[in-house]
Amino acid sequence: MRRSNRNATLALASALLAVSATLEAQVIAPPSPAPPSPVQATDTLVDALTCRTSAGDIAGLLSRLRRERPAEFVQTERQYGTPKMDLYRLDGPVDAWGNEGDAIVVTDNRVLLLVDAPIDTASARLEQSLEDSRDTPLSGALDDLHALVVYAGEQPGMQERTLIGCEYRMPGLSLLANPDDAWRTPTP
Repeated sequence: MRRSNRNATLALASALLAVSATLEAQVIAPPSPAPPSPVQATDTLVDALTCRTSAGDIAGLLSRLRRERPAEFVQTERQYGTPKMDLYRLDGPVDAWGNEGDAIVVTDNRVLLLVDAPIDTASARLEQSLEDSRDTPLSGALDDLHALVVYAGEQPGMQERTLIGCEYRMPGLSLLANPDDAWRTPTP
């Protein structure tokens, strides 16, 4: 009998050690990480085109676009003198106000999408987009500092096309005044 008690004691000790090791492993194991919370992605360019860039953020727009989209905003495709405008070509089209295009025009106070359509067609798309957005209003995007603008392109290469986007009505704002573009600043 002693022998069976000894075997039973050893079996019980082994079982206790196994349970203890399992419990210890469960206590020591780090908790599983919480799933990452979904992050709402924003597109600086689309926000600027749709008047969703705040007054505090608009001044550094071109620098941010150059960081976020370096292949698209490092070099202009074309520059215009009167009025001053820079044309940038995108790698792919973006959508703003119900219109799509792959060319962006930046002026001193405007960010515009160059739409390959006459103004009547682009305006109809804009109106449809605004009508469709009644369920999700512009959230105050248009106010005294932000204005939706639509006009026919008149510059060389822009005829028969439409410019649509946002005008930022802030005193002293010049989106083209960028330290990286020092050649623009006249020297005395």
